[in-house]
Amino acid sequence: MLNRWKIVLSAALIFVGSLAATAKSGRIPTIDLQKGCRAAAAELTALFGNQTNDPYDTCMSDEQAGRGQLVKEWDTFPALAKSKCVQPGAYLPSYVEWLTCIELTREVIKMRKATSEAAGKSRVSTPRQCPVVKIGEDGNIVYVIAC
Repeated sequence: MLNRWKIVLSAALIFVGSLAATAKSGRIPTIDLQKGCRAAAAELTALFGNQTNDPYDTCMSDEQAGRGQLVKEWDTFPALAKSKCVQPGAYLPSYVEWLTCIELTREVIKMRKATSEAAGKSRVSTPRQCPVVKIGEDGNIVYVIAC
């Protein structure tokens, strides 16, 4: 019994290590599209019954397109967005979900940076408006002055 636990623990450590290595290498992790799409199709069929479109084929097509877009733009995405959004160990990971999360995170970072820059320019010509929010390069709040 103790040997079985050692084997399970060793396998888990190897799996987690391989995920970390993939993340550090900067490559897009590979996920099992068929497994995820089968599960999604089964849930859709259970909820809505048989449909005219095959949910499995639609899912596979969407996921392959999502992976293609990730591959195409991977080097342009902020590291912060990739580290927060790409979670291969999550239950039924999805390229489409990763792509959507990364794109939204990238846009939030851009908006926060633009807001911060606009606030910096407006402080020069007008009196200080409260609260003052300083946004860092990564889009996170650095500090807030409530006045």
